[in-house]
Amino acid sequence: MLVLGIDTSTAATSVGLVNDDGVLASRAHVDARRHAEMLPGLVRSVLAEASATPRDLAVVGCGVGPGPFTGLRVGITFGRAMAQALSIPVVGVCSLDALAASVADGEPFTVRIRVRRAEHAWATYDGDGVRTTGPLVSRDDDGRAVGRTVGDCADVDSERRPSGTDVASLVRARLALGERPPAELLLPEDEAAGSGSPTAEVLTRLRHADRVLLPAVPLYLRRPDAIPTAQR
Repeated sequence: MLVLGIDTSTAATSVGLVNDDGVLASRAHVDARRHAEMLPGLVRSVLAEASATPRDLAVVGCGVGPGPFTGLRVGITFGRAMAQALSIPVVGVCSLDALAASVADGEPFTVRIRVRRAEHAWATYDGDGVRTTGPLVSRDDDGRAVGRTVGDCADVDSERRPSGTDVASLVRARLALGERPPAELLLPEDEAAGSGSPTAEVLTRLRHADRVLLPAVPLYLRRPDAIPTAQR
């Protein structure tokens, strides 16, 4: 099963190609303003390195965030369009879950990545990489961080961003276990605080049911800066 993974939930545009034997190729470029310009070329590069063509792909996996609005839209829209053109499935996973699955070492830990300005998205995980809290967006972790912290914020213990390889590896593993993504997933909006709390509750219920795969739709988990006057 050849899986293309895309993640644009951070300043990095990251692509990975994975099959049942492991990682075949990966590419990344860090520039928060150039996701759209860099993504097509990175996809071509990983396919060329693996001597593969788009028609060899079985599925496209997208990291769906949380993350900044524009970056997420670029990666997810590209992944959906590519999958549609090839008539293959497109699958989403929480970008924090993808990173967590790749760094789990038997001890509880926290993943925290920058979203924008002073905000960050975070979640806690057990030693097997199973999410126990979040994902949430805030200016801090509300004192609920556990163990070491992994991510791209200034005060993390291990610096690491979610990657296309992380996404592809998690998607391949879950599909190999027989999991299928829900056809639709309507996520609630948190009109009060914009922290993503109601969405986190839905994702937690799915995870408790051993469901990881999601539709390829973005998890913003925050209110937009532009709000209609009537809602202010």
